[in-house]
Amino acid sequence: MQVSGKWSWQMTAVKGWDTTVLVVDDDEYFRALARTILEPGGFEVIEADGVATCLNAMRTCRVDAIILDMVMPDRDGIEALRELKTLYPATKIVTVSGADDSEMFLNVSAYLGADASLDKTEIGSLPAMLDLIMDL
Repeated sequence: MQVSGKWSWQMTAVKGWDTTVLVVDDDEYFRALARTILEPGGFEVIEADGVATCLNAMRTCRVDAIILDMVMPDRDGIEALRELKTLYPATKIVTVSGADDSEMFLNVSAYLGADASLDKTEIGSLPAMLDLIMDL
């Protein structure tokens, strides 16, 4: 829109702007789907295919929130959640599970300090959940 001979525009704030999310899951398709859902919301997404890669990313990058799968082959999410909460208590963690016993895993994760939990079938609500726990 032209105003007084000069161009002007209004910036629209994106809620996730400047929020880095680390998606930790051994399933590359879930990581790609999470990226596809989160990036349009302004979230910067980093991926890790397991707990070791996650811990390395936490040492080298600024991470505001972690999406953590509870069932992975190298180390389970319960063990990882305990370690992450001990080492990085200020980092928000959303646990996810698509396993047959996902309700049990997600209940245990809440007890261990996860900030939120989500069944993988409800991944579409991930941006809103992150907005809520990050107080965006």
